[in-house]
Amino acid sequence: MKKLFKIYFTILLVLGAVSSCTDLSEDLYSEILQDNFFQTQEEVISAIAPVYGNMRVFTNDMWDLNTHCTDQTLIPTRALGHWYDGGHWQRVHEHTWTPETPQINGAWGFNYTLINNANKVIYQLESLQNMDADLKALFAAELKMIRGFGYYNLIDFFGNVPKVTSWVVEDETPPNTPRADVFNFIVNDVETNVENLSDKVDNTTYGRFNKYAGYAMLAKFYLNSQEWTGTAKWDKVIEYCDKIISSGKYSLSANIFDNFLIKNEGSKENIFVIPYDEVYTNAWGTNFTVFWRGMHYAHQYTYGTSMGPWNGFCALPGFIHSFDNEDKRAAGWFSGQQYSSTGEELKCSQESNGKLLNLTIDFTNIYNPTDGVVYNHQLALEFMGARFAKYQYGPIQGVSMGNDFVVYRYADILMMKAEALMRKNGGIATAETVGLVNQVRARSVTNPAKLYTTATLTADALLAERGWEFYGEAMRRNDLIRFGKFIKGTWEFANRSAETPIRKLFPIPQPQIAANPDLTQNPGY
Repeated sequence: MKKLFKIYFTILLVLGAVSSCTDLSEDLYSEILQDNFFQTQEEVISAIAPVYGNMRVFTNDMWDLNTHCTDQTLIPTRALGHWYDGGHWQRVHEHTWTPETPQINGAWGFNYTLINNANKVIYQLESLQNMDADLKALFAAELKMIRGFGYYNLIDFFGNVPKVTSWVVEDETPPNTPRADVFNFIVNDVETNVENLSDKVDNTTYGRFNKYAGYAMLAKFYLNSQEWTGTAKWDKVIEYCDKIISSGKYSLSANIFDNFLIKNEGSKENIFVIPYDEVYTNAWGTNFTVFWRGMHYAHQYTYGTSMGPWNGFCALPGFIHSFDNEDKRAAGWFSGQQYSSTGEELKCSQESNGKLLNLTIDFTNIYNPTDGVVYNHQLALEFMGARFAKYQYGPIQGVSMGNDFVVYRYADILMMKAEALMRKNGGIATAETVGLVNQVRARSVTNPAKLYTTATLTADALLAERGWEFYGEAMRRNDLIRFGKFIKGTWEFANRSAETPIRKLFPIPQPQIAANPDLTQNPGY
């Protein structure tokens, strides 16, 4: 357990570890929420802990759907059928998902779990009569931030979704509410409550919503206002970014990778994280597993893990080749010959059994270059694809990494403000815009000749820069949509030339349609 955490955050992690299911009908709190329970801050934390704990499920289906349908990563089906999984990962890459795609149902369930559980604790907090008013407002505000986070994800993924804002509801099968109406309600709710949050940036607010995390979420909402409501709100993006910038509470780390260390709680750049721990968050479904899902089986001998990885996702070749050869951020991906912790050459163990494990950026059979087979997302050999290592890996004795997952960080605040300024100016970069983007770029590309000017910072360049900076942070799908590059994208490997705008939204999952006949499926599905 990270020593930085106080006792109440230990409670958060432990309770969250045993209550992060996605059954929306389950009563998670009836045993601990009594009218005479909340007398101290620690007691309130013990009640809202499972709501925060549920956020750890984000790094599963939500992370995958934000990441693997983009120009950066994919989960290929490897020879011998590994990772075929009913063809679902192929369809994610091809943008041919259906209402039966299980990852989409998982994302729906994750967010409504957050919302329902937040609504329940808000309801029970509001019913208390003897609690300090400021303390009640603080924790009600935190719960409304969590609820807002859930709705941010829902309207991003699905568009029109049911708006459920109270635990006591008369309609057990709520219909879809228009996307813009959900946006307006939630943004107003977050803005109304954000100033009730703590302005502290220390161990007492670590992993919890403070004012600056609330401001960051509002900037994210407003960044997407044009896409989601039809009305641009660039000045509001700038307003909330400026609140964070002018606070002086955050700064860029000298090395981008310091934000993703195993012990990354000391980062001055990370604004809001989802905490993980090898001991206290070590349950399947609520653990952080990018190491296992991306690394080759043999990497168990490189990092000393108690369990072998699964050789799943990797980078698209075009993304790796897009990095400037001086860009330090490319070090978050690795390829080439792999070695154990003692320097021994690692070997393949499946379809290339016994051959050296030489990870290739391109999907090329280096051991038989004349075999004439086309390798892609439907057929890849075990050594194909650069592997993700933005988060520091090390010996892991359980089933969860100990790194805390970064949701909002200061670099994105600078980049969001830059984007808003640029869009206000008709897509033309100003000196201020260039200065903001170069603050971020300069720590990873130190050659002054490689920095942007008002002539070189185009919209396409800004999107590319966001890709190099924020890969693996569950932003890319949203970025591509906002820049008009998600539909009919030109990246490997699937041909999406006939793709229609319906694919900017996922379908309402079929299990949800079956359970709620008042839901309306998204057009085209």
